[in-house]
Amino acid sequence: MQTLALAEKSVVVGYGRHGFDAEALMAALATCNLSQCIGFVYGSGFEGQPQILAQVSEQLPLIGNLPDTVAAIKHPATFFAALRRLNIHHPDVRNSLPEKHSDDYLIKTGGGSGGTHIRAASHLMPLLDESDYYQRKIEGYSVSLLFLASQRGIEAIGFNAQWLSPSIDAPYRYGGAVSNPVLPDGVQDQLVHAAEKLANEFGLAGLNSIDAIAVTANAGNTLRDDSQVFVLEINPRLSATVDLYNDANLFELHVQACQNSYPQIENNMYQASRQCNAHAIVYAAAELKLAAPVSWPGWVTDVPACSQNVITISAGDPVCTVLACAGNADAAKKLAHSRVETMQSLLQSLNQTSAVGDCNCFSAQDHQSNKCLAVKKG
Repeated sequence: MQTLALAEKSVVVGYGRHGFDAEALMAALATCNLSQCIGFVYGSGFEGQPQILAQVSEQLPLIGNLPDTVAAIKHPATFFAALRRLNIHHPDVRNSLPEKHSDDYLIKTGGGSGGTHIRAASHLMPLLDESDYYQRKIEGYSVSLLFLASQRGIEAIGFNAQWLSPSIDAPYRYGGAVSNPVLPDGVQDQLVHAAEKLANEFGLAGLNSIDAIAVTANAGNTLRDDSQVFVLEINPRLSATVDLYNDANLFELHVQACQNSYPQIENNMYQASRQCNAHAIVYAAAELKLAAPVSWPGWVTDVPACSQNVITISAGDPVCTVLACAGNADAAKKLAHSRVETMQSLLQSLNQTSAVGDCNCFSAQDHQSNKCLAVKKG
């Protein structure tokens, strides 16, 4: 369901390389009647600037991890030192490239999200920011675990497989994910044990996710119980994969866990059905100028709202999200990819036939994967 359809008020806030514009966000918050809110729920857009969360917490209780927790997890030296201390496998991380095999490394930015901050490393491309680091590339399956952390420990919500939607400027850009892929018990156990150790180490609360690479060790290129899992990062906030479990009442569980009210998850009744849900981001392949009303298919969400008669969407910007559901993960992923192609064709058609005039058009600026939400009382 559209966030805008549920919200009494929405404000577009400026966004830069490290996340939200702090001044603009606080100004937007000042326009809200905070006396009617129980707290501030946040998604991505804060990891690179956790001090903004500290500012927000002076106005509203945070429903999520504390700013210091987010800062620690997204500080590369702190996080990877914890992985080593806890005997959790991870790709080699360093502040300078080795003399040989430098092309086997990536440059990542601590606090980055969506994969747009990741780029190939070389001796000709130095680190640009103090939060940047080199990480060795590992070939394998991109997997994640969505889990709920509370004073009782963690509860695994679901395992997911993820994929990229590469572009020339963003070769590691997030493409989408599917729930309930077939993963060996050994791979699942490694993800759960890593989440347990890290939740205890950093004092995590509410919904979080752990991203990893599962590496095959056999000629058949299939995962087995003895396949090794390498942890890449923890997302210490609501992640994109929460949308894959929309029948599990996760938002309420997140609020309860963060307020230390012991979420009711007895008998695993919170678990989503075993159907496989997928979502995929549709990015503008080229600059779009749209002026016609759009009749969105029922399997499209995150559709931007109309604010002008003619909207220009820059190449590479996200436009919408497609949804798919099937009896197995491969089928759901295939259907999601097919629907992305359908939307690209529709967008191309609308771009070619657009004309100036009043319309129910949409703005790329209104569609962001970075979200925050003030939750009302009652």
